[in-house]
Amino acid sequence: MSQSYRKYYVLALTYLLAGLIDYSLLPKGTWFSPLNLQLGIAVAGLLLMGPKAILSCIPGAIAYGLELDPTLWVAASMAALNLTQALCVFSLLPLFVADGEFKINDSHRLLLSGPIYSNILFASILISFVQFVAPQPLLMQNWLMLWLAQSLSLLIIIPAVFAVMNDKELLTPNWIIELTLLITVVAGGSILLFQGHNMYALEAAYLMFPLFIWSSLRLGQIANSAIALVILLSVSSQYISETNSIVHTVRLLFLLAIALQTAIFLTASHRENQRAMNAARLAGKIFQHASEGILLTDANAKIIATNPAFEKITGFQTRDAIGKTSRIFGRQQGQLSVLQADQLTRLHQIGHWEGEVQDWRKGGGAYPAWLSMSAVRDEYHQITNYVAVFSDYTARKETEQKMRHLAQHDALTGLLNRSGLHEALGQILTRASTKCRAFALLFIDLDRFKTINDTLGHDVGDELLKVVAQRLQGNVKQHDTVARLGGDEFTVLLENVIHNEQIIQVVERILLALGEVYQVGEHELFVTGSIGISLYPHDAGQAAQLMKNADIAMYRAKELGKNTYQFYSVDMNMAHQMSHLNLENALRFALERQQLQLWYQPQFDLMTGQLAGLECLIRWQHPQLGLISPSEFIPIAEENGLIVPIGDWVLNEACQRVQRWRQQGFAVPRIAVNLSVRQFRPDLLLNQVTKALQNSGLPAEVLELEVTESLIMTRINEAVAILHQLKQLGVKVAIDDFGTGYSSLSQLKNLPLDTLKIDRSFIEGIPEQADDVVIAETIVILAKKLGLNVVAEGVETQAQMQILRDMGCACAQGYFYSKPLSALDLEAHLVHSAKQLSGVY
Repeated sequence: MSQSYRKYYVLALTYLLAGLIDYSLLPKGTWFSPLNLQLGIAVAGLLLMGPKAILSCIPGAIAYGLELDPTLWVAASMAALNLTQALCVFSLLPLFVADGEFKINDSHRLLLSGPIYSNILFASILISFVQFVAPQPLLMQNWLMLWLAQSLSLLIIIPAVFAVMNDKELLTPNWIIELTLLITVVAGGSILLFQGHNMYALEAAYLMFPLFIWSSLRLGQIANSAIALVILLSVSSQYISETNSIVHTVRLLFLLAIALQTAIFLTASHRENQRAMNAARLAGKIFQHASEGILLTDANAKIIATNPAFEKITGFQTRDAIGKTSRIFGRQQGQLSVLQADQLTRLHQIGHWEGEVQDWRKGGGAYPAWLSMSAVRDEYHQITNYVAVFSDYTARKETEQKMRHLAQHDALTGLLNRSGLHEALGQILTRASTKCRAFALLFIDLDRFKTINDTLGHDVGDELLKVVAQRLQGNVKQHDTVARLGGDEFTVLLENVIHNEQIIQVVERILLALGEVYQVGEHELFVTGSIGISLYPHDAGQAAQLMKNADIAMYRAKELGKNTYQFYSVDMNMAHQMSHLNLENALRFALERQQLQLWYQPQFDLMTGQLAGLECLIRWQHPQLGLISPSEFIPIAEENGLIVPIGDWVLNEACQRVQRWRQQGFAVPRIAVNLSVRQFRPDLLLNQVTKALQNSGLPAEVLELEVTESLIMTRINEAVAILHQLKQLGVKVAIDDFGTGYSSLSQLKNLPLDTLKIDRSFIEGIPEQADDVVIAETIVILAKKLGLNVVAEGVETQAQMQILRDMGCACAQGYFYSKPLSALDLEAHLVHSAKQLSGVY
């Protein structure tokens, strides 16, 4: 049986049992007795379970009616009257036990709604009904006894039910002794009642009052109901045995009702007073032990109480404060401050004020305090007291300042971060607009920092950024602002600028400082900076536009060769057709929209003039901007991680395209694919290469993977392992841009390489620059000693080609042979190139 239905079965059985008890104490030939437990049980069930509880009482009500009269309609009518009365009492009673407590006001409502209104009405109806169906007339005494029986049923059972549910803890610890005494007293009183002498019975009745008073103060409502029930059973038994007359019985019931109602009032009042005293004691303990200072004043702001925390925080003793006007409302020079006026206004309007104030300790020391004040009002809504609770706000204030500093400063360099810069820029804009002054915003981006960070690791990169921050701060004035926006981007705000020459002096000083060598651990590093400059109010009047313009100017500086600066100009927006952000957003869709293309740079054998291989190059064919150079979008892809899926696509597309050419009969000995730093991870790279070869069917020895020299040399142990795994797949490995990464020869000889590619920076000076000739020749000799193939990049003249061929260089690529070609152009070139080269050589 579920818990929800079990309580209805319990109520049905309880109501049926109450009916049996009521009938057992009913004199023969009558319909009324001093006992009517059914009404109290029904009303209590309704209060606890709602109107559905009346359904559980129907079987018991019908059974009781059949016991009174076997006539079905009479029995049903009696049952309907009994249950209707219960519903009437229930409807007149508010749900006064919603909070689980039976209070003094609830006892008043119980008395008015139950014994007085409802019972007088239904007792009259029931008497009239009985007189209609019964042969004998009923006297006034019968009516009074019925009314008292119903009233006592309510007064005994309803408070007792809720006392059993909620007030068991109010029984005193020695309740067994007191209950024994209670039973003894009740038993003695019952013996007196059973004697049947009116004088003794009257004495016993008056004994009920002190008995109920003692019970109320010691044991509570449970004992009250127990006493009343025993006395009621005794009176009912005497009535049945005709020991007492109906008149005497009514008198006893009336006295019992008065005594019980008094006991109910006294119990509720005593309990509420006891809880109020407990609450007051608890409030006193809280007042004494609270860590916050508490101040209590009268309506005139005179201090009447303080707690120990008040003394600890302020240094003032309670005896020094009592009777004095609280300085919260103390007038300064005869008037209240703006803060005090606001406090009083809010206290009178809404009764509460809270906020930060400046307070003073004994001796004059100031400290920040967090103050909460409330107004206490009486029953007439007049303010009688003010309560102030305050705490020393110093530690919290310091914490807030630290949090604010962390929120606005870069954790690595200690400079302002993006948030701090925006606030500082706003303040500078306000000062500049107010005083009609100009200032400059410098946007600085480090050149080649990403290569250092990716190859040497983030620890080295972080240390480098710290030194950059120090150099920037050391080359501006103290009142100028330096910030780090993130990564390798820095910003400088130069205030009070009069001439552009001032800005140029600072910028050149910064560029010179940034270009000096950096000693980070065992590494000697070189980075430069590209600087964009926007001016207020010449270029923009808003912070966001100034930042954007400086950013555009910085990119212009990079386009001009880096390690330089550029002032913003309006025409830069025309040249800068797509901002960095728009380009990045468009790049995210370039793959799925098939805007990326592969172009191919042919490589030729310098001895035979035959095609030796192809280097795969990526291009971006944008529908609005046309063909975009990889130098514009590859750095963006490296930054946001798109280079990984792009690199995977390049690898697959190159392998599939070359395999189709080979199947068509074109002789393509080798296809070289450049790898990104982000791709050069063991699991990722091996998985990409394996899938590309499997999907295309291209022989592994045709694929050559190009990695930069600096990447390998700075991650030598990891690189060696990855390269060995690639070699096990059968692919070839080449070092791109050889000569620019300061390789260690002892490390180079242990690498599983196939090809060295001489960087174009060493080729373009040939034959004019003797140093470039020597470097190129040395690389060729080194490669031959190591058994490696050599490819020269950037060959643009016949003289360069001839010198490289005389050195013994195996292959070359560059504009002398061919520019990068699209797939369609390359197919045509493959057909004619062999004939043209054979004629030359």
